[in-house]
Amino acid sequence: MDTAADIPQGVKRISLYNLFVCRCPFRVDPIPDLPCVDAQRLLCSPALADPVSKVLDDDNLLIEMMDPALIPTQADPIESTTFVVSKRLRCSTTLADPVYKALDADNTSFSQGRLHPLDNEILLEEILLRLPPKPSSLPQASLVCTCWRSILSDPRFVKRFRKHHQKPPLLGFFVGYTGSKHNFVPVMDTKPDRISAARFSVPKSSRDFLGCRHGLAVFIKWLRETVVWDPLTGQQQRVSFPPGLGNAETDIFWVWHAAVLCVDAEDGHVHGDCFSSPFKLVLTCGGDTQASACLYESASGAWGNIASTPTTDAILRIRPSVLIRNALFWLLCEGDILAFDIESQSLDVIEKPVDAHGTDDYSFQILRINDSGLGFAVMSNLSIQLWKRSSSSDDVVGWVLQSKVIQLEGLFPQGMCSDYKKAGMVGYDEESDAIVLATYIGDFMLQLDSMRFRRISKRNCWSSKVYYPYRNFYTAGELGGNGWIRNSEHMRSVNLICWLNRWNRDSI
Repeated sequence: MDTAADIPQGVKRISLYNLFVCRCPFRVDPIPDLPCVDAQRLLCSPALADPVSKVLDDDNLLIEMMDPALIPTQADPIESTTFVVSKRLRCSTTLADPVYKALDADNTSFSQGRLHPLDNEILLEEILLRLPPKPSSLPQASLVCTCWRSILSDPRFVKRFRKHHQKPPLLGFFVGYTGSKHNFVPVMDTKPDRISAARFSVPKSSRDFLGCRHGLAVFIKWLRETVVWDPLTGQQQRVSFPPGLGNAETDIFWVWHAAVLCVDAEDGHVHGDCFSSPFKLVLTCGGDTQASACLYESASGAWGNIASTPTTDAILRIRPSVLIRNALFWLLCEGDILAFDIESQSLDVIEKPVDAHGTDDYSFQILRINDSGLGFAVMSNLSIQLWKRSSSSDDVVGWVLQSKVIQLEGLFPQGMCSDYKKAGMVGYDEESDAIVLATYIGDFMLQLDSMRFRRISKRNCWSSKVYYPYRNFYTAGELGGNGWIRNSEHMRSVNLICWLNRWNRDSI
């Protein structure tokens, strides 16, 4: 949602409900052809002030009646006997030109010319850019009229739409146990935004699902092969392991992990089809004494040099990588962090905070703080401590304990047996800085900045399934030659009026 600073000066917020519903003019009779009245005097007339103010509001001319303080004191009002019904006034062929000219001059619209604001494609495109990035937004808005459909189906507009919003919405999670098949679990509450689990079916050939980023997913096959998969299109790109990184005879003694990221940041790393843009793939493996990593670039189709570093623990497979600036971070089994610098292609180990003590593999989580800082979460006794990696005044880099401590006792109903009051961290969304917590009564999503909990599943048993967040700009339909084609699964039961009513409270 745009802030007030994003709205051009002189243009107030407009209800999307009014934008859609009030688009069609009413059939009214124009007033007789009378001598043209100066529009500025017309707006200042005490006889017409209320009706004009009302029609400007109801007929959605983007701006309410001008601030009385801005009305020139030298303007002579027309006689009060010239009372005209406001809707007929607006449809009058005699007064249409002066009124629209005044709307522009008085900064009630930033459109040019004498068109109604919604007939100005430049202004209309700016309005449509501010539709929420939900799956149903563009297809449903394209049903309004041919003009809207033409704008919304233009690939250039779609590109601008993604660039405007930058961060794609969270569509759901790929959920499963390590080494087993993962399934897509949607998180959006209602249709047509809620996506069917079958829409993103993980390929059967996958061995280990290892995470998603920038609209792409990555997993490993048994045949020493890494697969980069686009859930949106179903496309796959297979990349064989680099020679020299492990070997077939010792693979069973190594823990393998991988991470993928889009290289083209022009549109915020989300392009709808990331295989049309270059990507980078980092493959890492390690045991109890050493870890190694290697970078693959799709632009050249070649692997880089293998980087290695001594370790004391193996890589924790149930934790996906976290991207912070130009480095990837993986969690090791005892809580230390494996760091790979993408630019220098170097590998290093960062020790966990000295006072960070966990009880199992679900007690630690790497965090991305404020989009650029390395953080660390430690869970113990239904509380989460937060740490941040920072430099001291002496330029010594170390861990600093944050004052915020998150208590999880409130997640559980009163009177629940204490033996069932346990939680584990089973997922992390780096884009929203949110942790997924698994409990006996279900799974929750905790947004660390706002401290808000959201329940994403219910059950009455323990589960240690891992959650991998999937974000992308997805539309509930396909883009065809004549615009958005409604997908039967998502759009067959769409009622446009109900959708418009749902947005009655929203504004640009």
